[in-house]
Amino acid sequence: MNRRAFLSWGTVGLAALCSAVAVSLGAVCRFLVPSVFYEPPQSFKIGNPADFPFGPPAFLADEKIFVFRDRDKGFAVASAVCTHLGCTVAHFQSDQRFHCPCHGSEFGADGSVLHGPAPRPLNWFEVTLARDGQLRVDKDKTVPSSYRLVV
Repeated sequence: MNRRAFLSWGTVGLAALCSAVAVSLGAVCRFLVPSVFYEPPQSFKIGNPADFPFGPPAFLADEKIFVFRDRDKGFAVASAVCTHLGCTVAHFQSDQRFHCPCHGSEFGADGSVLHGPAPRPLNWFEVTLARDGQLRVDKDKTVPSSYRLVV
């Protein structure tokens, strides 16, 4: 085997090795990225404004939110997830408070902690009006408890 043949086969071998490493690295990177995301979308539509009555809040169990509608102030959306350990809180119309059934945390009408092991107040989410006239809630955007959407 002469020198030129040896170098040409060496170049082919080096190219094959580089391409094998590149394909292997691509497979490893693809393995690290999940194919399916199992968490629900954080921005979703909840219905038309007329679907929600005035008065006590409507509880949407699938999204774990309370939808408040007031004649003067408009719409507000509060999280139904306790900030202590993630239990679902209940809203009692009798005392206008949220109560956690798991560990006894109590939250005021504005979501502030009144009693219990909860470390912080309930989250309030941004609610907007979509182009098709439905209410859209975005759980990625927290707002102050005084935020309202007037429709």
